[in-house]
Amino acid sequence: MGIRNFFRLDDEHPFTGRHMLAVVLLFFGTIIGVNIVMVISATGTFPGLVVKNSYVASQNFNRTLAEAKAQSEMGWRMTLDVGDGLVAVLLVDRDDVPIRDLDVVAEAGRPSTTGEDRRIALVRDGDGYRAAEALPPGLWEVAIEARRDGTRVFGARKRIHVRGKGG
Repeated sequence: MGIRNFFRLDDEHPFTGRHMLAVVLLFFGTIIGVNIVMVISATGTFPGLVVKNSYVASQNFNRTLAEAKAQSEMGWRMTLDVGDGLVAVLLVDRDDVPIRDLDVVAEAGRPSTTGEDRRIALVRDGDGYRAAEALPPGLWEVAIEARRDGTRVFGARKRIHVRGKGG
C-alpha cells in the first residue's frame, strides 16, 4: 500500500481502523512533540526562580517590609537613564539634593533568561553614578542597590529598554 493509495477512499480501499489509528497517532504525536520542544526550550532559558529558597525569603519578609518603609520615609527618589546602554543613576533626597556618599551597584538581567545576568558596579559621576560597561540592546530588568557603610539604604527595580545603534 503506497502513499498514493493511503488516502484513497473507495469501495476497493475503505477507511479502516488502521487508518484511524494512524491519524490519531499522528495527531497526538505532533502535539506531544511540540509540547516537549516547548518545555525544553522554556526550562533551558529561564529557570523561573526569583529567589533561591522561598522559605528563607518568607522568613525575612518582615525585615523586607521594614526596609521598604524606612526607604519610603526617607523620601529618596531615583532617576535611571540608559543612554548608549550605560546605566546612569541619580539619587536625590526629598529636597532634590543629590546623594553622593553611596556605594551603588546594578544587577541587570533579561526578563526571560539568566544567561546574560550581570552585576555592574556604578562609579560616581558628577551628581550621580554611572556604569563603565554598556548593556547590549534589548529589554533588561535592572535592580539598583545603594549602600552606605555596608548597610543597604536604597533599592529599586526597573524594567528598561536599551536601544540599538540608530534605534
